[in-house]
Amino acid sequence: MSTTTPEYDYDIYDSRSGVAIAAVSACLSVAFTAVALRVYTRAVMIRQFGADDWAAVVAYLLALASGLFVATNVMFGHGKHLAYVIQEGIPLWKYFRHFYISIVLYNGSLTATKLTFLLQYYRILGGTGRMRKAVIVAFVIVGLWSVSQLLVVIFTCSPIEKFWNSDLPGTCIPNLPFWYINAAGNIVTDIIVFLLPLPSLTRLNLRKGQKLGLIGVFSLGFFTCAISVIRIQYLKLSTDVTWDNVPSSCWSIGELCSGITCACLPTLRPLLAKVIPGMSIHSQSSQQKYYRRSTGRDFSNASRLKSTDENGSSRGIMYPEDLEMQSDNGSDKEIRIAVNRQDGSSNFNKDSSRSLDKLRLGLNTTVKTEIKVGTPTHGAWSQDGYPRGIEVKRDFITTTRES
Repeated sequence: MSTTTPEYDYDIYDSRSGVAIAAVSACLSVAFTAVALRVYTRAVMIRQFGADDWAAVVAYLLALASGLFVATNVMFGHGKHLAYVIQEGIPLWKYFRHFYISIVLYNGSLTATKLTFLLQYYRILGGTGRMRKAVIVAFVIVGLWSVSQLLVVIFTCSPIEKFWNSDLPGTCIPNLPFWYINAAGNIVTDIIVFLLPLPSLTRLNLRKGQKLGLIGVFSLGFFTCAISVIRIQYLKLSTDVTWDNVPSSCWSIGELCSGITCACLPTLRPLLAKVIPGMSIHSQSSQQKYYRRSTGRDFSNASRLKSTDENGSSRGIMYPEDLEMQSDNGSDKEIRIAVNRQDGSSNFNKDSSRSLDKLRLGLNTTVKTEIKVGTPTHGAWSQDGYPRGIEVKRDFITTTRES
């Protein structure tokens, strides 16, 4: 009795499991670096760890879990031809169970990433009523869409186990066109999220170069949209699902990591200013001297700081890094800043921060450079652990209130 072996137009022993592992490892490493730097900057440097930072951490942990399920699924045939998997007797239900869990975690991470952006916008751009309302509306729309898609993915089959065990009685939502609808909706909500801050950024009272750089950083999110568009063409899988699913899963993890990285980049300016001093413009001011304890304070933490120019006019002084954003909403601009002051004394008192108030700026607002930070002394460090005699020049904003 002779047996015949099915013939295929490909080598069933081909494998691209290594591609899946390499892609997942590379993407997750980049995202981990961005999140770790964000956590260090926000929690250690400026001590302003907030809801958007927690959302970024949650988004990464979900992306990490999704990536791990994609990578470990190679044990059950991911990256191999289905014919090889069947020939080797690898249980397909284990492959599809890992596949299901990775999809759920993918949608959870995507939801957390979008919420990270929106919470971040509310924190740094929520100083004006118009922007605050826009962020809240976007939060409701994007939140409802993302949560609804997450629930649909979780309960795509009834019972849930039918997703990986087709022999069970029950029903499942067809993968197509649901995956296309899900992808298209995510792209639309991504565009809404990434377009939302641009009008406010264009109205910031910053120099042109600073403004363009800031807009460029926030616009990097559109790179995630491009990845989402590319991913769509890989959603349709043939019967050789274990082989065809490699590009789709890799682009999915890449999409998550790209979004998380882009969400973290705007928060890293204080760290970059510390690591690369050349980012600051050097000069000196003979007026009052200030010690900047931290940068990138939130709108919720603010203090009033004033100085007097050579003509005796009262001026408000703030640093772009401390203020993070300045919104322009008509003729009256409301800014909140957080700066600790050192009144020429040799020792810095940790409890000497000014009371937290709002600083309303008038029409005469200009951006200048050349100030001196710190009190010039010969001692390198104070007993409190803060540096002395270090001249740090920063851009600053001066305002003259009309009487």
